[in-house]
Amino acid sequence: MEIMDTCKHHKYQDRREAILEEATKFFLEKGYAETSMSAIAAKVGGSKGTLWSHFPSKEALFAAVVERLTDNFHKIYVNLLNPQSDIEVTLNQYGQLLLKNIVKPDKVAVHKLAVSECWRFPEVGRIFYESGPKIAIHNLGLYLKSAMDKGQICQDDPEKTAGFFLHSLCAASIPSRLYNIPQPELLNNLEKDVSKIVSLFLKAYAPKKEK
Repeated sequence: MEIMDTCKHHKYQDRREAILEEATKFFLEKGYAETSMSAIAAKVGGSKGTLWSHFPSKEALFAAVVERLTDNFHKIYVNLLNPQSDIEVTLNQYGQLLLKNIVKPDKVAVHKLAVSECWRFPEVGRIFYESGPKIAIHNLGLYLKSAMDKGQICQDDPEKTAGFFLHSLCAASIPSRLYNIPQPELLNNLEKDVSKIVSLFLKAYAPKKEK
């Protein structure tokens, strides 16, 4: 009985993964409005009811797609944010990995999708924000709170501080990510640019000296 249940579980997961694979292609290539559950069901094969049993709405399916694209992204960053490591080294490693990741084609595509569709479909912007930036800000905020408690940086609102650092990092990639302007030099100058941002951030948030 246990073996049968295990087989059913694997089949369920395989089917779910196949649906997400096709749904990712549809959303990124056609956009949210032009993607239909019927088209995805036809591409994957099987009945429409099977698709709906996995995902009860297009919104739920889109949320699963975004979560799939960002899940490993967050796990890697949490592992990098080691409170025992030197803060300057940690933030440099974090920043370099972040910038390399957000300019990858699939990440750029889902970001453009969220920005372009969120005015007609507010749920698209909400799903993207809650699955991506919001989690990144929260996780980095926890790390920075630890740094504040150790006196490595001055006390402030940890999540606002995290947001400031992340927006500073992402600013350089805005032309390519939002306006489709080629930036071939972006990755070439990555280490130097991130190092400068980290240096400025640590100066701005340096612990206040007692008078």
